[in-house]
Order: sequence, then C-alpha cells, then structure tokens
Amino acid sequence: MSTLDLAPGRQHVIVFSHPNHELAVFGLLQRLRPQLVYLTDGGGAARVGETCLGLERIGLRQQAHFLNFSEQSLYDALLAGDIGFYRDIAARVGERFEALKPQQVFCDAVEFYNPLHDMSLPIVFAALRDRAAAVFEVPLVHQRAGAVEAYDVQRMPPSRRAGEVEMPLSERELAAKLAARAQGYALLQAQMGPVLAGLPQAHLAIEVVAPAPPELPAPGPDCVLRYEWRAQRLLARGEIGQAITYADHFLPLAASLVGQA
Repeated sequence: MSTLDLAPGRQHVIVFSHPNHELAVFGLLQRLRPQLVYLTDGGGAARVGETCLGLERIGLRQQAHFLNFSEQSLYDALLAGDIGFYRDIAARVGERFEALKPQQVFCDAVEFYNPLHDMSLPIVFAALRDRAAAVFEVPLVHQRAGAVEAYDVQRMPPSRRAGEVEMPLSERELAAKLAARAQGYALLQAQMGPVLAGLPQAHLAIEVVAPAPPELPAPGPDCVLRYEWRAQRLLARGEIGQAITYADHFLPLAASLVGQA
C-alpha cells in the first residue's frame, strides 16, 4: 500500500474532473502546495472563477492548470464511446506529468455518483503509463446503500474505508477552509448546499484520501450507482434522451483507456 507523503513541493499533482472539488481537501492543498489540473470547466466560466478565487486565498492560483474541456463534451463522449476523445484528455494530462514528474498523484475517487468524477482515475492511470508515482483517490460524495437522497461526503464507502488515510487539519488550515467555504463557492453551495450544510466542523477538520487500487474499482455490495438512478428519473421526466450507464458506457471506455479491456 502506498504511504502518503505530506512534504510540500511540486512532486504532488492533483487532478480534478471539475473546479470546486478542491474545497474537499482544502487543508491538504495548504499542506502539500501541489500543482493542480482541472479537466473540465465544470459547466462554465463562473465555476472556474470561483475556484481561482478560492486558490488565490491560499496562494495556489498560479499552480492551477485548466484544460477547459466543456463538461458536456465529456458526457457526450461517454455516450458515444469515443475512446479517442478520452485518450486526448489523458495525453494532455500526461504532458503535465512529463513536465512536473510527480511522485504522488491525487484524483477524484471512483464513487459511482457522477461518471465524470469516476473517469478521473482511468485518465490518471492512462496519463501516467510507465511513470512511477503513487496514486491516491479523493472521496467527494456517494449515495448511501438502501437510502434515497442520503449521502456520505468526503469519506470512502464502507467496503473501502479500511484503506482510508486520515489527515487531521491544524487550526490554521481548518480556519482557511471554513473561510473559503463561507465567503465563496456560491455555485457549489447552490448545488450541494443541503448536503454540505449538515457537515459538522469535526468532520471538516479531518480530510481523507485512499490509495488507488491497481485496477479500476468495481461496484461493491454497499454501492449505489447513483448516476444511473438519477438518469432513470430524468428519462422518466423527459429531460434527457439517453442515460449513461456503468456497464454500457463507463466500464468499456475506462477499461479500454487503461488497457484492462
């Protein structure tokens, strides 16, 4: 199992699918001073702007690199099974890795909540190729098994919790995180406000990462395929014409991307 190195420096790179995800590990960012790569615009320039302001607060704005793929383009490529599109993204990330030569890479965890979050890990695996680096997943949110609209935030699901690495924040790190959350990230609050508002300070004061397994994680017994569940509701309301599924869309493309097909 990989050992988490908390020494600051350019040997750390964090790859997020969307802007605003950095708030989940705002303390880790302060401690590691990493380079950051964002795959998408998160739906528009406003979300990128919020992330830039948040990173500016802790002196990391100049260490953020935005690939600025549109969020919709990644969804469309998943539906189309467009492996070439995702290989292009991985190549762009690989260029950053070649320049930075990271010893540790962090990315969104595979949680089956949002397929673009889940694509971060196969993109990182493909971008690293033969480069030696420890890879860690950053948990964001997953739907609880047996529950409707109930979520665990910034913790791994029960079946993978034994591998979590917990990092207690210092008072200064926590204060900066709470200030950033209170004074910015309006779009994130609008989208996830009820879930985030229920997090006690003691929860926010401990950040979690987990060593990535050597192969893509598969849904466990405690897993809810939340994006499939939500897509069925949207289909029933006529709001979308086609649903992204794990078996038909995510898995074939992700497995092909990392050579596990």
